[in-house]
Amino acid sequence: MAGVRARPGRCGIAAAKDIRDGIVIRATSGRCLVASGGAVWSCKVRGRLKKGPRETQTIAVVGDRVRFLVLDPDPSTLTGVIEEVLPRRNRISRLAARRSGGRTEQVLMANLDQVVAVQSLREPEPQTGFVDRLLVAAERFGVEGVLVLNKTDLVGDLGAGSDERARWDYYAGLGYRVIWASAESGEGVAELQEVLKDRISLLIGASGVGKSTLLNVIQPGLGLRVNEVTGKTGLGKHTTTRTELFPLLEGGFIADSPGIRGFDPWDIDPEQVRDYFPDFAEGALECRFRTCCL
Repeated sequence: MAGVRARPGRCGIAAAKDIRDGIVIRATSGRCLVASGGAVWSCKVRGRLKKGPRETQTIAVVGDRVRFLVLDPDPSTLTGVIEEVLPRRNRISRLAARRSGGRTEQVLMANLDQVVAVQSLREPEPQTGFVDRLLVAAERFGVEGVLVLNKTDLVGDLGAGSDERARWDYYAGLGYRVIWASAESGEGVAELQEVLKDRISLLIGASGVGKSTLLNVIQPGLGLRVNEVTGKTGLGKHTTTRTELFPLLEGGFIADSPGIRGFDPWDIDPEQVRDYFPDFAEGALECRFRTCCL
């Protein structure tokens, strides 16, 4: 994404202003929380950045590096205006909901090291299609993918050769890191901590799979809201209402995202899909159709 710069003054020379760099840790409509210099600033998005046609739903998202103009440096206030969103090195995007109108990109997070797909083995039931689409999107934008299988305490046989184990070992065979975890028993928590250490990560999955619960076990001080899975639908209720970036005591940052039930990767043509499935690579070399190796 190309940066948008502040215009110079009428005489061609910009007035001396207090401009600072920061990272967006929470984004809502028209306003962001920006971490900079050990403090958190409440910043509006400059109106001119919203003008004109655009393909993305929002101007600034969690993880974006921005430049902002300081309005009030008082420690009790700390307000500013975002003047520029710097170019992104990567992102995780999906096709926005139909109600947004037209073909619009919804950027979930920018400038991350890895996306961590969280699935519950039970309550609610896992969705392999969701995992596939999310990992394809990660491959598309050059982001590492990790799979966490939560609530192992609700499953009986997870030994070698079991159907449940074989179902998910497929992803490990493709080279993805697969973590078997339980916030209840503590299984896999240390491994997940090690994966998150010193990295910028996005946790994503359906409501009720246990993302916030796992994070509360890893770092209790986060105090993220959790909720039960509803009996009627077998689905979780939304407890995280917006994506937010949190610093981890062991190093790194983690973004907990609202639960989503669908994920359609952004900007992938049907013929490109094969390029983002690792298991297609070898087969394409032996395919008799010309388009396989394009």
